[in-house]
Amino acid sequence: MGRNAERITMDKNTDKNYVIRAYHRQARHYDRSVRLFDSFRRFGFDIQKWRRTAVDALCLNPGDTVIDIGCGTGLNFPIILDRIGSEGKVIGVDLSDAMLAEAQKKIETNRWMNIALHCEDAARFTFPREIHAVLSTFALILVPGCEVVVSNAYGALSPDGRIAILDMAWPLNLPLWWRHVLFFLKSYGLTAENLRKKPWEKIQTTMASHVENYELKRFWYGFFYLASGSAR
Repeated sequence: MGRNAERITMDKNTDKNYVIRAYHRQARHYDRSVRLFDSFRRFGFDIQKWRRTAVDALCLNPGDTVIDIGCGTGLNFPIILDRIGSEGKVIGVDLSDAMLAEAQKKIETNRWMNIALHCEDAARFTFPREIHAVLSTFALILVPGCEVVVSNAYGALSPDGRIAILDMAWPLNLPLWWRHVLFFLKSYGLTAENLRKKPWEKIQTTMASHVENYELKRFWYGFFYLASGSAR
């Protein structure tokens, strides 16, 4: 059993290190590369619209505190701040210090005074209690122990709190070799091994068993989904 436990730990660390390296390479031009996907809006591929839909699912009010798990360069920040105002607070958590450095640049450029950044593994992050909302976009698929993050996030919600997870999945009837067509996935830390583990199933199952008013929406042929709900 000891050897098995050690192997699992090593696998998780390998996954983590792979993601860190991938996003260290991506960080400086990440926002620009994401904007390239805007050209696919005519085909229904609209990342910004999905981000706004995810934030809308949180039903935010001015003054709310929001934790953004896997916040990256802070692409969600303007959308969140538009809802919670200057009296609210955003706590951004990300594994990549390089991505957080880009987020910090946004904070300084926009003079946002109500955003705190934490460079931590989401599965080990200690959530503050009685928070209004937890958001994660395109991040938990890369986190070993993603279901632990969902469970911990739910446990930190205030009685009227909400959680929304926007992420990628792999369509049920699509052979995995199609990932070679979507060659850009690897540069975002997604590997065949990661996809074989089907982390989206763990996330969705955990969400469904914890939250009230669970809702699951799928986008773009099932490649993306939004899972949301409220504290019981």
